[in-house]
Parts: sequence; C-alpha cells; structure tokens
Amino acid sequence: MSVDIEVTVSSLRAVARDVMAVALRSKSGQRLPGAQAGAHIELALPNGMVRHYSLVNATGQSDMDSYEVAVGWDAQSRGGSVWIHEKLKVGQTLRISAPRNLFEMQAQHRHVLLLAGGIGITPIYAMAQACAQEGRTFELWASARSASRLAYLEELKALAGEHLLCHFDDEQGGPINLAQRLQTQRWDAVYACGPAPMLDALTVATSHWASGSVRMERFKGVEVPVEGRQSFELVLQRAGLSTSVGAQESVLEAMERLGVDYPWSCREGICGTCEAPVLEGEIAHMDAVLSPDERAEQRRMMVCVSRCGGGRLVLDI
Repeated sequence: MSVDIEVTVSSLRAVARDVMAVALRSKSGQRLPGAQAGAHIELALPNGMVRHYSLVNATGQSDMDSYEVAVGWDAQSRGGSVWIHEKLKVGQTLRISAPRNLFEMQAQHRHVLLLAGGIGITPIYAMAQACAQEGRTFELWASARSASRLAYLEELKALAGEHLLCHFDDEQGGPINLAQRLQTQRWDAVYACGPAPMLDALTVATSHWASGSVRMERFKGVEVPVEGRQSFELVLQRAGLSTSVGAQESVLEAMERLGVDYPWSCREGICGTCEAPVLEGEIAHMDAVLSPDERAEQRRMMVCVSRCGGGRLVLDI
C-alpha cells in the first residue's frame, strides 16, 4: 500500500495496561476514507518503519472523521510499538495508507463468534460494533493475561452485555480451552485474532467445522521450515527479467536483487502488501492472507513468503 495520506495525532490515551489508543485526523481537515470492520492501515513512522494496525472504529462508514488504532507495547518489538509508546506526541504529523481489508466479515454470516486474544481485540471490537449496527447476532470471547491488559474492557461490557465471555489467564490458571468449547459449531462462522498459540489451538479445535467458517488474522507469520526447499526459475513477464531463486531466498528478495522495487511491509505473509499476480507455475502458499479457495485458484501469491512448488514461476510484473 502507499502511505500517501497526511494525518495528525489528535489524541493518545491508555485503554489497558501497556496498550495505547492513537486517534488520527486528516492534516488537511478533510474526511478520511471509510472502511469495513477488520480493515487496517499502514502507519509510516519517523524512524523509517512502516507498520500496519487494525482500525478500532471502522464499521462500514463511507468516510470517517478520524481513525483509531490501539498499539500494545511489545518487549520483542522490532521498533514500532516501542517508538509509538515512548516517542509519539499529540500534534505530530504522520503518513498513513488508505484502509485495506483482508479480514472482512462475510455477508452470509449472520450469527458469529468473535474471538480475541490480547491486542487481537482491535479488529474484533470493530466487528462487534458492526454486528450491533447491522443486526447480526454475536458472541464475543475475549482473553488476556489479566483483566488490566484487555483493551476496551468497559466498552466491550456495554456493547456485548451477556454475550461477552472474558477469560483472564491469571484468574483461570491458563489459556481458554477452545477444544472443549468448540466441539459443536453453533455459529455461522468464527472470526479470530490473537497470538499464534491461540490461533493454532483454534485451528485444531475447529478442524471439523464447515469449510470457510473459520477466519483469522495473525500478528506474526507462521514459522516456515526451510528444509527441503528447492531453487526455481522466476520470470517477471512485463519487466522482461528472469533469475534463479535460491533455496534460502524469497521471491521478494530475488526481485530486489534484480533491481525491482516492489511494495512490501511485513515480510511475514500477514499484511497482503506484496500480493502479486501469477501467470504460470504451481504456488506453494505459505501466507496467512489468502483463503483456501483463493489459494486453490493459483492466480496470486504473497512474494515475501510463498514459493514455487515446481521448477518455473511466471509473475505478471
């Protein structure tokens, strides 16, 4: 995505322990592009980093007067969350992208389970607001290490009422038991965002659910094994370039080696920025963006992590 919208930080406030809500308004005073629940924006920080954050207040508006994101302080941060918590100031000017949605609720899902872990509450809170506005029925399960670490807790209580289940590890003696709770599919779909262990447990617990009824968004890409990787030929059709992609090299890295400036953000297969159209070749998908149906089409791939499953890959680039 292109970070070409100038905004100013209009407010900063704590919404949980180590979680800061950041409100952004257009520097020009114009309204910002609207978005559906589940959408995210890319935020370009003055330290040169670009990070993507879910919009907490996106519920399907055609335009918006401000964006709100919530950023958790992460001791393992590569510099994004720490910079925001320690250096970001009200009145500061930043550049952001227009919203993009890779985690949108499907219209046919009218009775849904919303599942959040930690800072994963950000897109899930937006979805809960959208469900309430659209007349969808929902249950919201929110978990965190402790009550003090769950962002927007009071807002969630007011919004979901008796349909809210809170699970705090320090009170319950460990993570929520999804295998026990999800033996039967009682909803049209589940939408989940949270840490990898929670989403991995969800995948196992819902393995018997109907196809397409489990949607999730990850913070970090799944660890991809490097053993057994093979080199393959990469052809960039429109650029008239080709090269061999090494076993320890990504398609994106090979493109950069050829001098091709291609957009990227996460390099983990979770943001969708580096999506590329495929003309020819078998794709070994390793991203967390495309749905099973989209993967089966073999028409596009995330070049930061996905590879060629054969000997030759041709991209429409």
